[in-house]
Amino acid sequence: MRAIRKSRSPDDSVTPTSIKPVSVEQMLAVAKFLPVFENIKPEDFSKSAPLPENCSYGIGFVEFHPAVYEFINACYENEFVQSYDWTAWGRKARQYMADPSLVASARISTLVKLLTAHIRCERFCDGHLHSQFESGHLTAILRRLEELAHLESGN
Repeated sequence: MRAIRKSRSPDDSVTPTSIKPVSVEQMLAVAKFLPVFENIKPEDFSKSAPLPENCSYGIGFVEFHPAVYEFINACYENEFVQSYDWTAWGRKARQYMADPSLVASARISTLVKLLTAHIRCERFCDGHLHSQFESGHLTAILRRLEELAHLESGN
């Protein structure tokens, strides 16, 4: 039996294998959501919304607090959502989700990977971000991000 060789996709040569660095300004632009998230009640973070009137079927629809949409946009705009194989990194992400001490000592590249994975996962699994918020994982990421930004800037 001959082994089947997988063909490379056109994006294989473009997809980075490592996380691009982010600046202190980019870190602070995302970390600024820490006090915002600390003041949002879990029941206000997201809600199941009814399907639009012109839609007769659907699997669900999550409506976020306005600050969550701003946070997601800030993550994209500040390169905290990057191209890497986040699904293959899922096992490692689950270790960070289960152990807050790992997040408290995480490097910036790990925080970028975690935020990328969580934001992308929400696209396929409604409620994922809510569960990460409710568990305290999202705020732990933002707390560590704020700490790293201050260390990098010397403040």
